[in-house]
Amino acid sequence: MADIQQMNVYHKNYNLDKKDNIDTIPTQPAVFGVFAIIHEKPVHCRIVAETTNLQQAIRDLFEKPEGEGMKKFMQGPWYKLVLYDINENEEERKKAVENWTKEHNPKIDEKGEYPK
Repeated sequence: MADIQQMNVYHKNYNLDKKDNIDTIPTQPAVFGVFAIIHEKPVHCRIVAETTNLQQAIRDLFEKPEGEGMKKFMQGPWYKLVLYDINENEEERKKAVENWTKEHNPKIDEKGEYPK
């Protein structure tokens, strides 16, 4: 059964307050989604993926994002929220990515925004 967690994520190089909590993100394998936040709730999913190391995957999204839109979102002024489910089983993670993609409909445009 899924035990979905959520946390706001900050990288010291990409916010005015120099907040950083990357080192507090779990290092286990996980399925995750990165969202914008409105009224403390996750909205406008930008990406859904699975990884063998959640902390490194989120660090890479900040430091080495793929695509101009993801770079602008991750390194821009938006608050980011990560939903994640720790799961050691690779096949279950891949299936969860399919389900999360259907549920959250991740999208991003070249400005880093969620297309309407």
